Amino acid sequence: MTVRHLDALFRASQVVILGAAASAAQQQLLGNIENSLPAAQRPQLSKKPWLSGWPAAELAVVMQADLIDAHAVDAFAQQGCKALLWAADTPPPVNVLQAMRPHTMRLLGPRSAGVIHTSDARHAACNFSSLPLTPKRGTVALIAQSQSVAAAALDWATGRGIGFSWLAVTGGEADVDVADLLDYAALDPHTRAVVLQVGNIRQARKFMSAARACARLKPVLVLQTRRANTQTATGSDPIRSAAFRRAGMVECDSLSGLFDGLAALELLPTVAGDRIAVVGNGSGVCALAVDAVLRNGLQPALLSAATQQQIKTNIPLVRFGGSVVDLGSAAASDVVSALRAVLADAGVNVALLIHSPMPGQPHQPLATAVAEAAFGERLLTVWLGLHSAQPARQRSAVARMATFASADEAVRALRYRAQYRATRELLAQTPPPDAPHAIDAIAVTQALQAFHADGRLQLSDATVIPLLAQYGFGSIDAATPSTAGRIRISALCHAEIGMALSVATEPANPRLAAVYGLPPFDDLLARRMLEEAGCIGGSRGVASGAAMSAAVIRIGQLVLDQPLIQQLDVVLACASDGTPARVAQCHVELSAAPLPERQRVALAPYPADLTQNITLHSGRRYKVRAVRPADEPAVLALLGRLDPEEIRLRFFAVIRHFSHDMAARITQVDYDRELTLAAIASDAPDEIAALATLVADADAQHAEYAVLVQRSHARQGLGRHLLQRLLHIATARGVGRVHGDVLGDNEAMLGLVKSLGFAISTPADDPGCRTVEIITRHTVQPPSQHDV
Repeated sequence: MTVRHLDALFRASQVVILGAAASAAQQQLLGNIENSLPAAQRPQLSKKPWLSGWPAAELAVVMQADLIDAHAVDAFAQQGCKALLWAADTPPPVNVLQAMRPHTMRLLGPRSAGVIHTSDARHAACNFSSLPLTPKRGTVALIAQSQSVAAAALDWATGRGIGFSWLAVTGGEADVDVADLLDYAALDPHTRAVVLQVGNIRQARKFMSAARACARLKPVLVLQTRRANTQTATGSDPIRSAAFRRAGMVECDSLSGLFDGLAALELLPTVAGDRIAVVGNGSGVCALAVDAVLRNGLQPALLSAATQQQIKTNIPLVRFGGSVVDLGSAAASDVVSALRAVLADAGVNVALLIHSPMPGQPHQPLATAVAEAAFGERLLTVWLGLHSAQPARQRSAVARMATFASADEAVRALRYRAQYRATRELLAQTPPPDAPHAIDAIAVTQALQAFHADGRLQLSDATVIPLLAQYGFGSIDAATPSTAGRIRISALCHAEIGMALSVATEPANPRLAAVYGLPPFDDLLARRMLEEAGCIGGSRGVASGAAMSAAVIRIGQLVLDQPLIQQLDVVLACASDGTPARVAQCHVELSAAPLPERQRVALAPYPADLTQNITLHSGRRYKVRAVRPADEPAVLALLGRLDPEEIRLRFFAVIRHFSHDMAARITQVDYDRELTLAAIASDAPDEIAALATLVADADAQHAEYAVLVQRSHARQGLGRHLLQRLLHIATARGVGRVHGDVLGDNEAMLGLVKSLGFAISTPADDPGCRTVEIITRHTVQPPSQHDV
């Protein structure tokens, strides 16, 4: 379960409270509930109501664990209860959790501070938390595992006048976890961005799937915290950090960084670039701001000559220096005029006003003038100092301006925005096609199984090199060029994330840390790791980059293919002559008890087992396989070959141009939740003839399908085969219902779904459309590969 019944936690209109509030946290929770709901909608029970009956409620808040058991769960479920908020001091008993599952009830806790949902157009605000403050309405959701971090973030945001759409603290995560809430945030139309604190990842595959789905739609900032009793850990966990990057999230390095990021998400939502102009009242403070811009990797904005002249006309003593506008002791009204000119400059994305309380230049008059000018979201303010700066910051916060205590904090906040844009662009890039190489994974599997059966869990060079040859690696010999660049690739099993790879220079460079990533890899991902690790680029043989990239991809595939491998360390020599990487030394450790795949691999691997060769009744042959990111050019070519009528029937509109982003959305999928099958005719192996897509919801209970067959390949049974394949895959994955929308005049598709047993209905609000739906069963048979 993921998002199912989470609304009962956030928007319950009937709540039953089980037990008395004893601790300070419980008393605060009770007070917040009393302030959120009338007395009639929040009955409080001090004992089990065996005789009077169980009250109807969507949410039960458990203060005393002895008042809830399996029988009470069943009774509450019959009265419409959908969720429990566990506020008791002891963890929920196993029998309670087991009793909840058949009813699909949800439980938040233990050690949870609860949830707060601010008001929207349809719902009043609800504070079902033990936190002492209720935030104002905002557009950022806060998800935290830690009560103390959530309380600090709420207090900071309240002081800055920043609101939340909602917040939730998962605590011990006996049921509801951060992945569930990321899915909830992704679907919430009132949430524009997410701030996340994570101290423990329970199910990496589930977490990565939810994080990727959410980060694809809206910015997600994440702060990782170590467990307090971890004595040997220092700094952030690099493998967690690699998982966050792969999911498209932006990581904050500290709690103060999380606060700055929260301000950026709430108050700087429309900033489209990272060119920053600095406006200040002295060369020293302006220099501080420029240093912060450069230190954070952002771009100083260069003002046009026209803008400079406009400012100089009003302030003759102004000094310009690159991106700097030093206004000196200009009056507040002139500062406002200068800011207007700077923000109107086409070369400026953001203006940073940094002000020092110089003699005759107090903060407050300028803070008031700037707030009243209502510059909007493209102005950041920094009021330096403390005593006189606090009222100025408060005035800016009341005006909903992004205001900070230092230039570094302000620029860091903007950097998080820039990082999100850059991360999305990188993840949406199209990798080149994989270099063809025959891999005999089965032979390697059999050899490793034999070693495992003999109790040989530590394998070294002589044993491993012949196995690596099956993945395209050679061995060092006299023909190996002495100039070949060397890299070290290691694989290890992380306690939370599962298998991860690291790359590093060989010999090790103390100034360059190893860089981590999660398999599977493509050429773009591999090259990014190698560049960050200093293995390619600069003075280190750029020409050998292709061999190094291929090596990372193949070692990643080896780790995916071979569940017995628990740890691997290999040094490779990569020449610039195009020959495969050669093994200089290697060591492999096998696992005594291999983990299940979903625990071992955080990202769903490419489903190669879905590949089939089929023959239609016309005699035409096709290969049907799952789509890959490298298929984007072929997908764009297919869409470009469609005539206007084909486009209308598939996309319900006339689309004149198909963008890279649209094709990337089709080809770069999470194979756990989405699947697109591509059909490729044997007589046109470089073209995609048809696409069939299945997208499951976060609960994997329902899925939506879509089928597109180019006209020249239609009416041969290809569309039928693809839809039958989708239904079979949905059934195998436990999806209970498959649905789709079809235009009322799409007779071919309506005839096909009717013949397959779909129910067809007409939505009341769209008579030109048909909703088609089928309940899948385990009796669904896969389509034949011949004479379709």
